[in-house]
Order: sequence, then C-alpha cells, then structure tokens
Amino acid sequence: MRYLARPLLLAGLASSLLLTTAPASAQFGDVFGAIKNQVEQEVERQVRGTGGNTSDVQDSAAGSQSLQINEGFAFTPGSRTIVATDFADAPLGTMPDAWKTNGSGAVVSVGGIAGNWLKLQPFATYKLNESKALPESFTVEFDVLTAADTARDASGFYFGFARDNSVADYIMDAHNHGAIASVHVNYTGSSNVSSSATDYYHAERLDLRHYANQVMHVSIAVEGEMLRVYLDDQKIADTRAFTGQLPRYFFISAPTRTRNNAQLLFGNFRAAH
Repeated sequence: MRYLARPLLLAGLASSLLLTTAPASAQFGDVFGAIKNQVEQEVERQVRGTGGNTSDVQDSAAGSQSLQINEGFAFTPGSRTIVATDFADAPLGTMPDAWKTNGSGAVVSVGGIAGNWLKLQPFATYKLNESKALPESFTVEFDVLTAADTARDASGFYFGFARDNSVADYIMDAHNHGAIASVHVNYTGSSNVSSSATDYYHAERLDLRHYANQVMHVSIAVEGEMLRVYLDDQKIADTRAFTGQLPRYFFISAPTRTRNNAQLLFGNFRAAH
C-alpha cells in the first residue's frame, strides 16, 4: 500500500486542479498529461527505485523451491560367487535343498512375476545348509516379494547374521539365539538395525506402503567390522556391527504372523566376495 500512497496523492492533486480551473481544452489536455506522466513516473520509482523489496520477493520465491539431493548407490556386489540360489530347479511345493528352517517352507511361482520363490512360514527362521561361515568381507543380495492386499498385512521380516548355523530357534533380533547383527524391516511402523556385538541400535520410520505386491531388492556389504544395508537404493545402515573374528551365518526370519492371508516370498539370493 505504501507504494501507491504518493501516486494517489498526486492523483488527488490532479483532481483538485481540474475542478478549480476552467482552462481551454488545449490547456486542460496539457495539465492532465503532465500530471499523468508524474503519476506513472512515481509508481515506477516506488516499485523499482529501492530494489530491496523486489529482492525480498525473489528470495522468497527461490526459497520455496525443493532441493533435489542425490547420494548415489555405493554398493558393489562381490565378483566371486560363494553361493547363489534362485529355486529354479526346485519342484514347486518343496523345501529347497540349499536351505533349512525350524518351521516349513515351499517353493512357489507367482503369476506375472518371473522366477520361483520360497514362501516363508510365519514364526520360522531360515539359514543356508552350507556349514562354512561367510568370509571376513563379502556381499549378500536377495529379493523379498510381499503378496498382500496392503504391505501392512505382511507385518515385516528380519534378516542378519548369527554366530552359528543352527535353526533350532526363531531369530527376531540381534540379542538372542546366537544372533550378532539384525535388520527388522517393518511395514507397520519403525524399522531398525541392531548389533549385540557393538551395542548398536538405530530405528527409523520408513515409508514402505508401496511394497504391496512389489519386489524389494536388499543389498548388504560386510567389510570386516562394518555393515552397510540398502533397501533397493536407499541406505538404511552404515555402521560398525561386528567385532573380532566371529563366524557369520546369514539368516532370514518370517514375521510372527500376517493378516488377511498375506504372504512373504524370498528369492534370488547371492553371496559373493
């Protein structure tokens, strides 16, 4: 409003002059034209003269733009395969020979999605039959498919590394039944990464709603005592999770229960160094 104060004052003066004088038509035109020019010049000066307020508007507009941050994807899979299983040769309905569990499981196919998958049973933990521990540095990759009306119906799953290869008990954290490091992918709330070896714990609420009937690719890199974990291209852990020369065996655990007949499927596993 203050930009228009002086132009309005000049306009008022123009009106007064026009009302109190009775010039010829030519004189009237000259007076009106002169005042009109003064009003236009004053508006231009007020709007552009200082420059400060125009800059404020520009700064405000610039500040409202979202910044696009790209942290890249620093995972590089190992070049030499230790073990790889895609269940391609396993008969449907059977438990694959390369894996063992304290519960049950069945190889299945899924319409519209390539490959075979291991259907995980609630409250069951799965480990490789391979008795040799993983080396000091290695990578692990696998896919998880949530077959459900909503991702929340599948609850979530656990994976990580244990100090032995026993499947006598169900593993759902890093502090029981020989577990060392554990990742809990939770479709209903906060996911977390923990380590009993280093007392590490970090929780984060991830938006995983879009994973209903979608494949999630998990990438893990272990380099000595360090652990990095990615869900697709999102890094959720980069921390010291191991100590000393503890043996490390991979495990994955199904949720304790699901809703509305939701199923959790596991496949395309590869460990390499």
